Amino acid sequence: MPNRFQLPLPTIRWLLTLIAIVGVAMSLVNDLTGESAADQFILARGSFGALRIYLWLEGLALAGAVFALGGHVISLGFAVTRRMRPNLFGMAAAFSPALPPAFGYVFVTLGAAMVVLSMTMVLALNYCRYMRLI
Repeated sequence: MPNRFQLPLPTIRWLLTLIAIVGVAMSLVNDLTGESAADQFILARGSFGALRIYLWLEGLALAGAVFALGGHVISLGFAVTRRMRPNLFGMAAAFSPALPPAFGYVFVTLGAAMVVLSMTMVLALNYCRYMRLI
């Protein structure tokens, strides 16, 4: 029986989260044009209020996924800083002992930037011209 490469379940979950971030972001960009099939479907069966709710839910889902990813990167950075064995998307990662502990703060900074980006996305959606029109 051949030896199969299996990914741990948390790794699969994080990979699906990354794919979802890309998919929802592309969908949101397409929906904010006002000409997407989803916009037309919701307007045909609902109202502008329903379209606004749909766009908010889509934006909040994207912001939540980016926020969760940023939080994971922050915890990874603190684990590197404390010389602990970090959990890199569900897999135990081993960094070189020559790596200075201060390198973990790079991850902390990147994760904090992702958290801020998720909050900025919600604000940008609030001030989007298209959202004020509907």
